[in-house]
Amino acid sequence: MKNRICQITLLLMLTLSGLTQTPYSSWELGIYAGESYYLGEINQTHFQPINFSFGPRLRYNYDQRISLKGLLTIGEISGDDASSNNSFKRDRNFAFTSQLIEGALVGEFNFYPYSVLDGKSRLSTPFIFVGMGYTKHNPKAILNGILLSTQSLQTEGIAYKKNILSVPMGIGYKMRTNRFGFELSWGIRKTNSDYLDDVSTNFIDFSNSNSTGQSSIANTTQYDNVANVKRGDRYNKDWYVFTGLTIFVNLTPEEVCR
Repeated sequence: MKNRICQITLLLMLTLSGLTQTPYSSWELGIYAGESYYLGEINQTHFQPINFSFGPRLRYNYDQRISLKGLLTIGEISGDDASSNNSFKRDRNFAFTSQLIEGALVGEFNFYPYSVLDGKSRLSTPFIFVGMGYTKHNPKAILNGILLSTQSLQTEGIAYKKNILSVPMGIGYKMRTNRFGFELSWGIRKTNSDYLDDVSTNFIDFSNSNSTGQSSIANTTQYDNVANVKRGDRYNKDWYVFTGLTIFVNLTPEEVCR
C-alpha cells in the first residue's frame, strides 16, 4: 500500500510539473488535521462518532479559479450498535473500528478569483472539489479483549477487498496571508465497498465453521441460530468523511511573487 501511494504521488508531481503555466500558477505544501467518521449500517448520522484524521497536502494552483490537490490522509472510523436507538441495531450488537489510509487527487474550483501571488486578489473564497481516491481499510472488532481483523475471519463468508476506490467531493473555504494559507473543508467519500464496517449481507451458518473467532465476532446477538438472518444492506455502499483545517505554505520562489 505504501509503495502504491508513493508511485501515485510521484506520478502526480510529474503530471503537475508538465502543466502549462499562467501568471498565477503556484505550489503550496500543507498539513491537514481534523475529524473523520463514516456512514453505513452501524452509523447513519453525520458527525457521529468523531475520530482523528491527519495528513499532508500538495496543491498546484493553475490560475485564480482552478487548482489540483494531492492528498494523503490517515484517519479512523468506528461504530457501535449499542449506542443506537434502533432495536434492530441493538439486537445486532456489533461494534468496530478501522484505520483508513487514503491517497487522492482532487480538482478545486474557486467561486471568486483567488491567488497566493496576486496581492490585489481576494483574501478568501469558498470552493468546491471532486476527485478520485484509493483507500485502504481494515475493520477490527474486539474478542476476549483482543482487537482482531474481521476481514481475515470472513464473518459473512466473503473475503472482501481491503483496498477500494473512493470519490472525494465536498466544499471548503480558503484564505491567505502573504506566505501562508488556511483552508477549512468538509469532504465526503463515496466508495465501491459495503464493508467499511464489516457488515453488508446476512448472517451465515456458523455450524460448519472451524473458527470460534468467526462466529463469536460475527454473531454478537443474544440468539444462537441466526443463519441467513439479515445483518446489513448490501445495496447501499458505505461512505466516509474527512473534515478539518489545513495550513499551507507558499512554495513559489519569492522573486516570482514580487
